[in-house]
Amino acid sequence: MKGKLPKINKQKLKELKTKVQNDYYYRASSENKINDSINEEEIKELDRSELIKKINNILNSREFIYQADVNIIYKNGKNINKKVIGFIDDYILTKEGDKISINDIKNIK
Repeated sequence: MKGKLPKINKQKLKELKTKVQNDYYYRASSENKINDSINEEEIKELDRSELIKKINNILNSREFIYQADVNIIYKNGKNINKKVIGFIDDYILTKEGDKISINDIKNIK
């Protein structure tokens, strides 16, 4: 009896992980919707410390599971929605694999 182990029903972890992540992601993002129509008057340029604090607040919020939908306003006037997964050194990391320098960002919502 020592060498015999019970049979275990296994599922593919990749499928289970994706299903669970999608359930948590959609639940969190539905509560925290981003307003696509942002007025230019609302957007003020943040200094470096305020921008880093704002990014950390987004990543440490209760709604952040493994990614967050954010609206990035660049200094050149571009306004782009991205899925942010992390922040390291002076870069925001996106789900699409982009590294965005915080020196190029005017504000983030």
